[in-house]
Amino acid sequence: MARRHVSERFRGASDAIDMEKLERESQKLLFLGLVVAVSFHAAIGSYFMFKRTEVKVVKPPTMELVIRRPRMTKPFEFKKKRIKQREYKKKEIVQRKPTAEIKTKSVQQNILGSVASYEFSTQMEIDSSANVFIAEGLDIEMTASREPEKQISMKEEMISLDDLDTGQYKAMIIQDPNDKQSVKGFIYIATLWGAQLEPAYKRAVIHLSDAVNRYTNIRSKVDKHLFVDSRKLFDTPFVFLCVDKQFELTGIEARNFGEYLRKGGFAVLDNGKPTNEYGAAEASLRQMLRDGLGNDAKFLPIPNTHPLYHSFFDFNDGPPNGSEINVSQVTTILNLGETYNRTTMSKQVLYLEGITLSDRLVAIYSNKGYAVKWADISNNEPQLRIGVNMVVFALTQEGSIAQQKMDLYSTVQ
Repeated sequence: MARRHVSERFRGASDAIDMEKLERESQKLLFLGLVVAVSFHAAIGSYFMFKRTEVKVVKPPTMELVIRRPRMTKPFEFKKKRIKQREYKKKEIVQRKPTAEIKTKSVQQNILGSVASYEFSTQMEIDSSANVFIAEGLDIEMTASREPEKQISMKEEMISLDDLDTGQYKAMIIQDPNDKQSVKGFIYIATLWGAQLEPAYKRAVIHLSDAVNRYTNIRSKVDKHLFVDSRKLFDTPFVFLCVDKQFELTGIEARNFGEYLRKGGFAVLDNGKPTNEYGAAEASLRQMLRDGLGNDAKFLPIPNTHPLYHSFFDFNDGPPNGSEINVSQVTTILNLGETYNRTTMSKQVLYLEGITLSDRLVAIYSNKGYAVKWADISNNEPQLRIGVNMVVFALTQEGSIAQQKMDLYSTVQ
């Protein structure tokens, strides 16, 4: 009785709760909540998964180009003017020969010394009453000006070759007849171009111009492109052309080139591939001369006694070798271990060919490839020297364009 009384004494209100039952009910509620949560999230996920989503793309900004019609400040109208037809008339200028004479009038004395007084008398109906006073002791000779039908005296006009280098003339030259290397003047060396024609070894003409400046007193410059059909061709006394492939001239180019050679021109045509016997470049260059000169294009060897080889430098044995001499070394190994060296050399060209019209050499055809050697920077001195001879010969040859220009001038009084 005493124990029972004691245990009931310490019993609380929570002792009446059935813990096992509470645990079972809590587990049921937990599982139910978990099932509800999973079902809810699965439904939401399925909704968003199977729902079609439309992505809205933002339209980029656009710019509208507005072209406004021009506003005219003045009324638009056509003005048709009649242009007077140009008339070509030959104007003859008659120049009168001056006949001025100088006579001594008197000698006047004053405190400053003796002064000679001169007066002019003329038959050109010019009223000139002015007196010129020249101090005593000065020897001044007054002469009449040159006659119009004669040459222009460079000494009387006080002009030099440098004064004539204004672009009007492509070359002017003066040579001492007693010393062929005493030559001075200027020249613009040109290279020919055409519709289908483009020169090869373009630096060759630059080195040739430098050689003319180095060896002679001729001031040489490289001219700009000179086309075969240009009328400027007739002001150029020396033209050079080197090609290494096939080309053709048009009808106008052929006629212009032939007329140039007949009127004093001089051309040097060089084969850029002389080792190719009967190659395309050789055929094109020869046909170029045939198209320009027709039946007059007769290719003949230039003899070693020709003035071309003695115009500045002397080449008694003819023209020097060019790039037609192609030396190659071939080494052959024999079966016994010995080596055998063999040197091969292409065919040597012994002469230059030229075309002569009325005893004047108008063109040189070179199958020696001098431009190939000129384009080099070394081992080309003989080839450059023959190039200098070609330039000097073209300028000093009788009937050349340079000599036709120099006929207008006289270097002696």
